[in-house]
Amino acid sequence: MWATPGLLISILQIHTTQPCFNLNTSMQYKIRKLDGRYTHREYFAYTIVFSPRMSPDNKGMLWFNDVKRWFERTYGSSSEIREWREMLRYHHAFGSYLDNAGLPEHVNFNWSYTNGYDDLRIYVKSSKELTMFKLAHSVDGATE
Repeated sequence: MWATPGLLISILQIHTTQPCFNLNTSMQYKIRKLDGRYTHREYFAYTIVFSPRMSPDNKGMLWFNDVKRWFERTYGSSSEIREWREMLRYHHAFGSYLDNAGLPEHVNFNWSYTNGYDDLRIYVKSSKELTMFKLAHSVDGATE
């Protein structure tokens, strides 16, 4: 059976207009208040946690990167949390010996993030920054 040009165009349109994932799926994340069980609690009050897996109803990596970009636009750039802490430790240990070197701008006290293999988190300074995030990214299923 030979396909007609019109049939081929219809098939191509179907395949190119149908997304692989349901793009209408609302963003999913969990909010955790950092207490004694969590590291980085001395600098941040909350963490926003995303699933590191991709599936038709959960695009955690995409959402994480969208939110990270929002934090960069809203509060300025920041570093990954392990680098963030290392720069801060170094500055506290040696900053006074470095010709009055200021704290690097990459150490942003409003937010940081981690993007490990199984760990996608945004660390947030306080309830003020968390509220701004929630207003910009409201979700029905977010848990605190």
